[in-house]
Amino acid sequence: MQSQNDADKIKRVKNIAAVLYLLVMVFLVGGSYWHQHGPEMAEVAGQSAQPR
Repeated sequence: MQSQNDADKIKRVKNIAAVLYLLVMVFLVGGSYWHQHGPEMAEVAGQSAQPR
């Protein structure tokens, strides 16, 4: 059987891996969203900045 110390180490590694996975997914999904909607936002901002 594993000692309590080993179980704590395994739990800590799993938690770190889960956080890293979430950070990578946020980076990928956020980058995809920004890439798709970034040019549209720039056009809207550019149109509102032009004098009429």
